[in-house]
Amino acid sequence: MKHTITIITLLVGVISAQFDNVGTSVANFLKIGVGARAEGLGGAFVAQVDDASALYWNPAGMALVTQPEILLNNTNWFTDITHSYFAAVIPAGALGNLGISFSYLTMGDMIETTAFYPNGTGRQVESYDMTLGIGIARKVSDRFAVGISGKMIRELISFSSANAFAVDLGSQYRLDFSDLTIGMAITNFGSKMRLFGTDQLIDVDVNEELEANPSVNGRLDTQYWPLPLSVRIGISLTPIGPNGLFQSSALAATVNLEYFDPRDFNPYYITGVELKIMNILYLRSGLKYQFQKYSEDLTDATSTAEFSSSIEDDFGYVLVPAFGFGLASGSFPFIPYKFSVDYSVTDTGLLGMVSRMTFRLQL
Repeated sequence: MKHTITIITLLVGVISAQFDNVGTSVANFLKIGVGARAEGLGGAFVAQVDDASALYWNPAGMALVTQPEILLNNTNWFTDITHSYFAAVIPAGALGNLGISFSYLTMGDMIETTAFYPNGTGRQVESYDMTLGIGIARKVSDRFAVGISGKMIRELISFSSANAFAVDLGSQYRLDFSDLTIGMAITNFGSKMRLFGTDQLIDVDVNEELEANPSVNGRLDTQYWPLPLSVRIGISLTPIGPNGLFQSSALAATVNLEYFDPRDFNPYYITGVELKIMNILYLRSGLKYQFQKYSEDLTDATSTAEFSSSIEDDFGYVLVPAFGFGLASGSFPFIPYKFSVDYSVTDTGLLGMVSRMTFRLQL
């Protein structure tokens, strides 16, 4: 067991060292967290996840699902952008637990604009991002669980699209002391993406010096760009609860701490706290110690030097809050199915607040 954990830790270190594509990743919708429960904790969920959202946060968490489960999530993103997520996990006996997931981000139809028609050509174009994934997880022992998932990624705008395939790997190791759990996950490890389609076709005059020279078809060159690979390492502890240091059957408090390295941005730390009351009400809060700060002094800069100086003074690591709550039916015997409804609000800084609603059903 110790050797397994050591190998996973070394793998995290090797991948972290090899990929450092600062500001160059594509398919950035993969960074949008799913599940109001997780985002209510600020995203500190890699060690605690035990539901169908594990297909996003840590595939190993699927191994903790004990009965068929369906999860639906809707996120009201910026500027009328909607992000929807569906996941289902089914226990499959000795094979482990199997899961499927589907995410879809849409901006709706947009008015096409060009250099010659900046106010629109009169044509509307479609634009969306999506993923379709499958995963498997199983308990290697009563304490250790591993999981893996693969997903197809597609981005489309107008008549151009980009496709890629990625793999997520994860593990969870649970101790007896207050349900202490160590979780690790590597997500979006896969191929590069290149935008390709008929939108790149242009007419080219191969020799402008010749009169009446016919134009030929040319194509604008596009490049391959990497996916937003990320590494998560976290711990989860329940000091108050049935197995906690302070035992209680009516109240449980879970504390999570996580290190998140998105590889195309500065790494940061996240902490989250979840309070469970009578298996009915859940209260959550999280904080991200993230590189994100803004000051209106930037708008007063009149030169490049002043703007650069303002960035150095006004941008840095700050605490970004998140809040959420949930209601569960686990204590109502007259309801045939277990279900929960969760809601969260996250502060994104310049772009305002983002809200999420999640519905989870256990069959």
